Amino acid sequence: MAKRIALKNAFGFARRFAGLAGGHWSGRDRWTVRLLAAALLALTVAQVSVPVMMNLWSQRLFDALEQRAMDRLPVIAAAACGIMLFNIAVTVAHLWVKRRIQFGWRAWLTRRLLDDWLSDGREQALAARPGNHDNPDGRIAEDIRIVTELAIDLGHSLTYCLLLLVSFASILWRLSGTLVVELGGFALAVPGHLLLAALAFSAAGTAAAFAVGQPLVRAAERRQGLEADFRFGLARVRENAPTIARQNGETAERGRMALLFGGVRRGWERQTGALVRVMAFGASYSVLSTVLPILVVAPRYVAGTITLGMMMQTAQAFQQTVAALSWPIDNLATVAQWKASVERVLGLKEALAGIAPLPPVKARIPESLSDGGNTVRKR
Repeated sequence: MAKRIALKNAFGFARRFAGLAGGHWSGRDRWTVRLLAAALLALTVAQVSVPVMMNLWSQRLFDALEQRAMDRLPVIAAAACGIMLFNIAVTVAHLWVKRRIQFGWRAWLTRRLLDDWLSDGREQALAARPGNHDNPDGRIAEDIRIVTELAIDLGHSLTYCLLLLVSFASILWRLSGTLVVELGGFALAVPGHLLLAALAFSAAGTAAAFAVGQPLVRAAERRQGLEADFRFGLARVRENAPTIARQNGETAERGRMALLFGGVRRGWERQTGALVRVMAFGASYSVLSTVLPILVVAPRYVAGTITLGMMMQTAQAFQQTVAALSWPIDNLATVAQWKASVERVLGLKEALAGIAPLPPVKARIPESLSDGGNTVRKR
């Protein structure tokens, strides 16, 4: 039942987010946006090709070192320079396209929220409406930026990891060979055992990361709310500065700001505690993911069944497969920050949608109208 509720909530959140920001991809400039998205995907594929090329390059390098074939080193070094130049070109182009998409999406969503906020008297009615929609200026200026920038960053990193997983899973399957396990006099052939080990290691790490990281999600959401309350309080002081000065209310306002900043401090400390646990887990996990493949593959090299180059290639393929499967672990805090900002923007949008437009104010027609110094009586 709990899983069903969580799945329902996830689908509901995805539907609300699509209603909030999906119009950018089907609006007036949809073909430009889609062309940029296609270019971003193509450049992501090119990015994935770099570690694949480096994996093949490392095999040739370590095989040449093992065989002391010095004549191969100039060619291997030239290949490394070629890969480096290709990586620079792809990285620069990818950054330019990604940032153009991010700002274009942010500009579209900002215009949409500003139009909803500053129309039909909603900016006045919003303050008196109950609900989670305080600090609209901060939500439009900061949360929309986070929503659009992190959505592209997370989408790119997820796509990159999926492509990386497909590429190195096939390499790891090929390099694993077939492991024969003796069980009670029976020989059991296990193909792709290194890939299975990588999947099991990543699954255990992901499960542990979610257990450790859940408090971080709640702490990030709480801290963003407290930070917004503090910013809203400062903005209120700025707007009401003349009244505060006339009434000598500086002491009271300083006390109120101190209370709000105390909430920020508590939110910061709570998030720090959650981050310490997550970082401790991540540090141990990264070391294990580096050491484990070497220890798993080393017996085959000692037995003489693989070369040094194949051992290093296999270890790197194992590491890249685990890295691709570790996307939830690496991005847990970022997803929490992004989701909290999405909820804040959605809260503002839904509050504005629930405000009926104020009736237009009819201007009173004066008894007499002045026309260039001549008075015209209304008839």
